[in-house]
Amino acid sequence: MKTIAQDQKRTESLLQRRGIRLHDIQSFSFMKRFHEVPRKSNLKVKDKYGAGILTLRLKQGIQRAFYVHPFQKPSSVIRYLISQDIPFENHITRKRTVAEIPTTTYQRPSLFVLFITFMILGYQAVVFGSWWAYILGIISFGLSIYFIHMLMTRFCYLKVDNESLRIYSVGREIKYPYEDILKVNFDFAREQAFTHVMEILDKDYHYRLYYIGRVSRRTLNDIAEVLQSAGVDATCSLNEDKRFYQDTTH
Repeated sequence: MKTIAQDQKRTESLLQRRGIRLHDIQSFSFMKRFHEVPRKSNLKVKDKYGAGILTLRLKQGIQRAFYVHPFQKPSSVIRYLISQDIPFENHITRKRTVAEIPTTTYQRPSLFVLFITFMILGYQAVVFGSWWAYILGIISFGLSIYFIHMLMTRFCYLKVDNESLRIYSVGREIKYPYEDILKVNFDFAREQAFTHVMEILDKDYHYRLYYIGRVSRRTLNDIAEVLQSAGVDATCSLNEDKRFYQDTTH
């Protein structure tokens, strides 16, 4: 009962700040990009991308889209909307279509290569011996520590096997059996350029966000297809040819 009350309080507070009444909601979408159609009164529209996008379709025939950040407890919001029999518009129920999924690790070495490169540069600069070389060495060692910190604490890599999706970071492993996953989405991160995120919503409506910069963006469509074949509602929202959302070179 306490959980239900908390979910209701958090959801009603979020909706109230947006000027939306619960009984006006016809359906909702979550973990899906939102494209705003330009209007005469507002030609400067801004599409929404990245994690935590909640779109509410109202009975008045309009849509309201906004970000639900992790501190705003997306799990509570989605769980409460579902409990009120409001349809989850972009959720697709899938069945497993393959008997065996081979074990595959999705991991790119780019940050590790940068760590090694700056370590070598720092060492060579110190060995050179001049005062400016020492300064360059300190900068190089500092950058190498920064990259290894990002590698180990901020970015994850993925593995799929016949039974589950696995996430690895800082020596830890998080396992999601396919039958426990309700929805997965890949997209660019808003907070950090040149990286991307994975959103997971499990069947108990627990929402998790992972920065997966150690996975090549060119493999994300492949991972989504593997998850679909395992019976998971998985989508890839980003363009693999773009390095980041605002990239206009592709």
